[in-house]
Amino acid sequence: MNIAAAYSASHTAASNAAAQAAHQAAAHAHPANSRAARLAALGHCLLERLETPLFVADAQGAVLEANPAASRRIERRDGLWLDAGGRVALRQAGRWVPLSYWAAALAGGQELTLPLEMDGGGSPMQISLRGMSAGDGIPSGFGWIVATIERVTLSRADAMRRRFRFTQTQAKLAEMLCKGMRPTHAAEALGVKISTVRTHVGQMYEKTGTHSQAQLVALLHAV
Repeated sequence: MNIAAAYSASHTAASNAAAQAAHQAAAHAHPANSRAARLAALGHCLLERLETPLFVADAQGAVLEANPAASRRIERRDGLWLDAGGRVALRQAGRWVPLSYWAAALAGGQELTLPLEMDGGGSPMQISLRGMSAGDGIPSGFGWIVATIERVTLSRADAMRRRFRFTQTQAKLAEMLCKGMRPTHAAEALGVKISTVRTHVGQMYEKTGTHSQAQLVALLHAV
């Protein structure tokens, strides 16, 4: 059985056992405990229905809970990976970094947002990490890490740099041209010579496959 299948089987068994235990306890529970059980059941239901990938891990990175969206990413190794011990790692700069690497910073009260590398490319994604402690209802001390994964919203300049491999200056120039600014005025705004702007525009033609400023601007407006 591979790691993903083992995780899925153990996660399902644990969830079923927890649900059965909660049901048996609720029949004889104190009203306050009964309310806690209802809230726990409600939280589990919301977690299962949440479309945003979300998982909870301990300080060592072992996954305690994961909604279906997060489980699918883990199974596909889509930016996330489980080692043989069931501890999660994040893909960073071409390598797998254990989640526990950031535990100390999270225990200090920081909330971290990190880029998440995806093997298939596509829209850039990021993962947000938050440490939970006794003040959040955790039994004792720092012990849980809540992680959510979401798509990064790019500015138009960043989107142009990503799509056409524009330099930072070329992205600024592109935005100016999109606003109707003449190249001479753009040169003044950028603090460069008009010849430099023309060189940039020529390079932008090559990168976008366009042959005139009108074609270039029309294409950039579609980004």
